[in-house]
Amino acid sequence: MTDLKEFWGIMNVLDSADDVALFVVSSRDQKILYCNHLVTVLTGAHKASDLERVWDREDYKTATERCNEGGTYRYVVEQSIFGTRRNVTVCKVVWTQGILAYSFLITTHADDEEEQEREKIFSVLGQSYRHIFTFDTMSGEVSTLLRPHEHNENGILRGVYYHPVSFDEWRNSITAMAGQEEERERLRALLDPQAIMENLRRGDYAFQFKRYSGSANDWCEIRFQKFDELDGKIICTEKSLDEELNLNEEERKNQIILNSLGNIYRSIYLIDLKRGSYTTVKADGLLFGIPDEGSYGTLSDIVTELIPDDAQKKDFAKVFSVKALSEAFGEGAENVVREYNNTLNDEMGWTGITAFKPPYSIGFEDTCVLTFLDITEKKRVEAERNEKNIVVDVLSSRYIAVFFVKLKDGSFHSIAVPPRFKYIEKQFDHIAEAMKHYAKAYVLEQYRYIFKSGLPSVVEDGQIENGGKREYVYQSVEGTWIRINVFPVESENGPEEVILAFEDFTDMMEQRRMNAIYNTTLLADYDMVIEYDPSDDTMFRLSYDGERIVREKPLGAGGINSPDFNRNASIHPDDLSLFVMACRQATVDESVEEGKTVSHMFLRRKNRETGEYSLFMYAFHYFEELGRRKVLITLRDAEREVL
Repeated sequence: MTDLKEFWGIMNVLDSADDVALFVVSSRDQKILYCNHLVTVLTGAHKASDLERVWDREDYKTATERCNEGGTYRYVVEQSIFGTRRNVTVCKVVWTQGILAYSFLITTHADDEEEQEREKIFSVLGQSYRHIFTFDTMSGEVSTLLRPHEHNENGILRGVYYHPVSFDEWRNSITAMAGQEEERERLRALLDPQAIMENLRRGDYAFQFKRYSGSANDWCEIRFQKFDELDGKIICTEKSLDEELNLNEEERKNQIILNSLGNIYRSIYLIDLKRGSYTTVKADGLLFGIPDEGSYGTLSDIVTELIPDDAQKKDFAKVFSVKALSEAFGEGAENVVREYNNTLNDEMGWTGITAFKPPYSIGFEDTCVLTFLDITEKKRVEAERNEKNIVVDVLSSRYIAVFFVKLKDGSFHSIAVPPRFKYIEKQFDHIAEAMKHYAKAYVLEQYRYIFKSGLPSVVEDGQIENGGKREYVYQSVEGTWIRINVFPVESENGPEEVILAFEDFTDMMEQRRMNAIYNTTLLADYDMVIEYDPSDDTMFRLSYDGERIVREKPLGAGGINSPDFNRNASIHPDDLSLFVMACRQATVDESVEEGKTVSHMFLRRKNRETGEYSLFMYAFHYFEELGRRKVLITLRDAEREVL
């Protein structure tokens, strides 16, 4: 067994490092066997020091257990004496005299996709939570993004350590926070993966539980959310409701509801379905003059008077009565929604009224939330669409996304958009900015100019004629082709609004490409037709089945740079170098620019077993397609060529 002192050169390198910390710990007594100079400077530790001088004992236990399971173990430490956001690599070491030890290497954490994703989540959620976790539905692991800093008894920062754990392990750690077994069982049921996914289909999933820490306890909220931009991941947050519970009961309920609903509603009321009373959560001019609390009948009567249409009056009285709401929610309804005319303003308008159960069950068992929203503008937009004879259903069925854009200010709204487009309306007011942001995430770089100059020239400079239409075709990062149809909405004063309609163009592009090749070469006239792309060294055989052109990789050979090409190629070895020369990128570029077509006679194997060769005429047609330069190779038996 070699003594570490013999590696004085390596030790000298480690001791001179000012951004890398390394220490080795004995598994027998958790004493330091070696630490480099940086560790000594920052912690005062040296050989034979206790583990606590440099690292948290609980984290050491977790890390070494994982190391034992799979060899080297890596994770991230958020806070430590060696700095914030550090990579930790743990390895087994057999020390002098056979002592089993573990090395801890602490290095700077470089920015990567995981870091960018983490910052994106923080920018949306903020960092006011007690914990933030990400649940990866593919791997089944839970990672910690945010955790409160912990200190030991002498006030030295213990650190915050982020070990990815299995979902079961994470769920056990959460349920352990509950003091009573009954509450723990309730938590286990609420944290069942199937229950989480089922509830997330209807929106955010949240519940409350009482968290115990020593002799103290407080109410906490666990909330699961899905973000459109985080594929395959679910965000889970935990926050304390202590401040809310310190309010009086009525203030607490109102505060919880307001925090849940945000500012999207103009006025909000909490209805007690058991007593038939209401309290005001958020008052607004839509229903001015109503007392802060009282009989729900009073509130209902005032709303009824503000609805001028008799049929709508009767509908409101029927649908939003205490009895009807109680029955609806008793039967499992998620919400009750209606839209009515109103005379709240000088002109006739529209109000959207929605009743639903509060997002928390504790203390709200016999209540519902009643919200009022001014939807006059929404109705006006819908009416404009109908006046312009734009059939929304037709647009929705044909296109994958449709945006209506006002040329005056670039404002927009959409219909029937998939998840990847939904965030656009939430975050941007101008279509040009929205499309540029979309392009960065979903469009191949060579097509982003469309979103930087093409579309902005239409919506910012109004470069589109009345009755005219524009089309743009681009490829997404997934490889699919999309066509954007831009056409104006007719008006007497010229186009004031345009429609951007996104259409799946993949099949059409493929057919167009194949038809172009077919029209260039009559496949039936040749013994074989090969398409070669030197940019990615791919070679395909083309054949015609009477209806469609079929692309298949030629048997027994890859691209010309493939290790197996020389061995499997059917061309005679003496002719192979000339064939390769005709397919190289430089030859293709030169031939495309000069419009050359090259022909050669090559010996080609007709029978692999007998080694018989026959003379074939090879023609190399060079062309450019969608920015890629390729070569189409046609083969015909020389005897047939002469005939």
